[in-house]
Amino acid sequence: MKVSCIGTMPAGVTKAAVAALVDKTAKRAGRRLEGAVSVRVTDDRTVRALNRRHRGKDKVTDVLSFSYAGGMPAKLQPAGERQLGDIVISLPQVRRQAKAIGRGTKAEFCLMVVHGTLHLLGYDHETLADEKKMFQLQHDILISAGIL
Repeated sequence: MKVSCIGTMPAGVTKAAVAALVDKTAKRAGRRLEGAVSVRVTDDRTVRALNRRHRGKDKVTDVLSFSYAGGMPAKLQPAGERQLGDIVISLPQVRRQAKAIGRGTKAEFCLMVVHGTLHLLGYDHETLADEKKMFQLQHDILISAGIL
C-alpha cells in the first residue's frame, strides 16, 4: 500500500509515521489495503468547501474521507496504481480541538488519520452501536501505537 501525504504535517509528525498509522489501522481492523491512500493536510476554508459540496454541510470539520471503493474514474487514476481514497484534514481545526480538550496537536492529528482511515475501510458512526465500535477501535489503535 502506498500512502502519500500532501501539505504540512504538524510538528512531530512525519510522512512515514502517517503511512505506518494508516497501515496499522487497516491491520487492526482486519482489512488489507491494496493501492494508494492520500492524506491531505489543509486549511479550514478548503475543508468547509469540500464539506459543503460533498456532504451538504456548510461548516468546518476536522477530517473528511472520500472512498473510491467502487473505483476511481480511469482518467483520474494515477498510472499504475489503484486509488483507494483520500483523507482530508483541517490542521487549524485539529489544533483548536486539541487545545479545547487538553490534548497535543500531534495526538489529535493522529486520531484524525486513524478516524479517516476507518471511514475508508467502511466504518461509520451513524448509529450509537456503530459509533461505540468505531471509537473503541480507534482508541485501541492509538493506545497500541503509543499515541494516547
